[in-house]
Amino acid sequence: MAVRQGFLVSWVDSPEEYRHVFEDAAGADFDYVELNMEGAFHRARIDPASVREAAAAHNLDLIVHLPYRFDMCSPHEHVRDGACRELEAAIDVAVEMGAEKGVIHADSLARPGRIGEEPIREGIRSTVRRMTDYGTERGFEVVTENLKGPVDAAELPGLLADAHPDAKMCLDTGHAFVTGIDGAGQADLLREHGDRISHIHLNDTRIESDDEHLPVGLGRVDFEPLAAALVDTGWTGTCTHEVFTFDYSRVHHGNGKPYFDELLARY
Repeated sequence: MAVRQGFLVSWVDSPEEYRHVFEDAAGADFDYVELNMEGAFHRARIDPASVREAAAAHNLDLIVHLPYRFDMCSPHEHVRDGACRELEAAIDVAVEMGAEKGVIHADSLARPGRIGEEPIREGIRSTVRRMTDYGTERGFEVVTENLKGPVDAAELPGLLADAHPDAKMCLDTGHAFVTGIDGAGQADLLREHGDRISHIHLNDTRIESDDEHLPVGLGRVDFEPLAAALVDTGWTGTCTHEVFTFDYSRVHHGNGKPYFDELLARY
């Protein structure tokens, strides 16, 4: 099975702590860790060489979630340009760390009811074009994640195709679920757009109104159709267990990977 699995690491307080997390991730048979550059791994807080060495020491690959607390897809040109320059600086550091892939958000702080939906969509297309090209030039893949708005998982593949022929997507299972796309619908998206979806954020939720970032199997998302689609199509991307926790002992316990492995093994 070519599906590689990783674990999101957001909040650690020191280099010593993230080295322990890397050790635990390797012990739990993860292939990589996804580092949140909005949090502890912000480019101003880390030494890229030490992160790279720590990952290599535990035979782990690296993916990053690029920063997102700014208006990266703004319909306002100068705002969008500044945000994209920050993303480019983060990509440069991610490349120094040895990361192969980075997630951005298809999002804007602008309100569609005031500025209109199309200017926001064009802002997303513009950022995706720029970041896809910037990453490609550096051997780094940029993937755009579906959120709970303004563009959902069903619409995002077409928007990305309009933006750039090589633009890739991150399918977030929790975000998709709360916007009305259940496990079977997500499997359909994977079967139809698996060439564009190269990354998945695996997380579960117990409620329909919001995503809780629970481990796979603890909520209402039916992951079995998605697992079947991954195997049936021979999909070769990456799956991050995006579980929100401050206790990284959960890398070993309760991360959802054993259950997801069980689902994959059924097909």
